[in-house]
Amino acid sequence: MKFFAIAILIFLPGFLFSQGAIIYSALSDTVLLSTLRSGYIDSAFTYCAQKDDIIDYDNCNICKSRAHILARAIEKNFPDALTAKVWLFADCKRSSMAAEYKYKQNVYLELNGRCSNWSYHVAPIVITGGDTFVIDPATQSSAVKLNVWAQNIIPNGGKGLVVIKSKEYFIYPEDGNNLFDDEKINWLDSEKNTTDDAFARSIDEMTRARLGLIEPWRMKYHVEKLKEMVK
Repeated sequence: MKFFAIAILIFLPGFLFSQGAIIYSALSDTVLLSTLRSGYIDSAFTYCAQKDDIIDYDNCNICKSRAHILARAIEKNFPDALTAKVWLFADCKRSSMAAEYKYKQNVYLELNGRCSNWSYHVAPIVITGGDTFVIDPATQSSAVKLNVWAQNIIPNGGKGLVVIKSKEYFIYPEDGNNLFDDEKINWLDSEKNTTDDAFARSIDEMTRARLGLIEPWRMKYHVEKLKEMVK
């Protein structure tokens, strides 16, 4: 059953809420709440994790495409789930922090020594009445609460900015120095196209990352399997 109420986030304009190494952005979107029966979120995670023949969870560099496809696939296969995305940015990636990090060591996100120097990471979320759950088989072995997910990929001595945005966004807005424009409220108001409505960009990146240069028929097969997940 869906509960159609707007989840008003607690962050007021111009206000950042910090919890240890995690900083919560004031510019997060409002998103719809979901009320889910017991085990529903775990089932959604299992569904995503079992797609590892199509979705490459070991690749460190395709999280935006992976999250874009999974957010849609979760809603398609679990109609009671209303998804959004959570973006976690290394503090040094924020344009508003450029002056502070000019003479300060950059500390990027990382995953257990396997993936390092992440400027950001993004994954699908489902927000219930009490908690926000991240569904990210690339970094977790089960669906976890947002703060657990973020803490697992922020290294000691680092900080990360959490931004919750609509699932429509494929990539974030950047400033002229390739930093995340963390003061831009409307991500659509950007010189760079931040959406992927037809999933063409995400499917292309996922296919090339998985297969590389390979026979055209195999690439077509993989593309069709990804399309089945989102169409």
